[in-house]
Amino acid sequence: MLLITGPSGNVGYELVARLATAPPATGWRVASRRPADLDRRLGDSGAQAVRLDFFDRATWPSALAGVQTLFLLFPLPGNKAARTAIIPFVEAAQEAGCQHVVYVSVFGADRARFIPHHHVESALRSSTMASTVLRCSFFMQNLHRLISTHGVDIAENHELFIPAGNGRTTFIDARDAADVAATVLRDPGSHRDTVYHLTGPAALTMTEVAEVLSAGLGYRVRYSNPSLVRFASRLRRRGVGWDSIGFMSAVYTLTRLGGNQQITDEVAQLLGRPPRALAEFVEDSAWRWRDRAWT
Repeated sequence: MLLITGPSGNVGYELVARLATAPPATGWRVASRRPADLDRRLGDSGAQAVRLDFFDRATWPSALAGVQTLFLLFPLPGNKAARTAIIPFVEAAQEAGCQHVVYVSVFGADRARFIPHHHVESALRSSTMASTVLRCSFFMQNLHRLISTHGVDIAENHELFIPAGNGRTTFIDARDAADVAATVLRDPGSHRDTVYHLTGPAALTMTEVAEVLSAGLGYRVRYSNPSLVRFASRLRRRGVGWDSIGFMSAVYTLTRLGGNQQITDEVAQLLGRPPRALAEFVEDSAWRWRDRAWT
């Protein structure tokens, strides 16, 4: 049995779409706080939709029953969530008999202890389960899916409001990350205890990102390069929690300091094709900013 978590997340959303059209040979289930919402997406793929709330341990046993392989996606990243929900869930998966975890992490998780993914990766290494860690660079989808931050700023203010200075980051399309995840899940034994670093084809400054957005959306998007204080203040006014603000601030600080500009060829090696460029993503997704279709 394969369990997919985070079906509404960047990678999880795309992964479920792929598995629904080409189901795995084993049984599989998809876990969500609102499993009824999955019915149309899963169709006749044979997947089970089950309820799972990482913050409600009563929902864990039925989701984990019989699971041998787990795709783990972090909801609302933050150190509190890692400590109180995700790491205990990893421990519960081991106790339930899970043998392999495919985990979506982030660049810098190996060295930056203030990033919550660092502690989840450590818990996986300490477990008896095998693991495959997909350390992904900044998702292109974050530019429209984070409705309390980047999506609304770009659509309504024509502004890229990210405190990353002049640092570069290697954007990756979540569709590519999902293709890698699907490849790993088809044969997890071949990727046992492996860490992959997944990036797009180029390291871009936020000024360059704004230029790509401007060309694809048909209006000028400016990069305002706010301070961390201004960034946090705007997000708090929109109701974003401190844990999420802290995580995003940490990631953008790493970018500002040059910690997110590494480019790898691992997507191409795993998929046999180059990763998608940001301009292709913006062309495919321009309607989302126009129609405010964030998912």
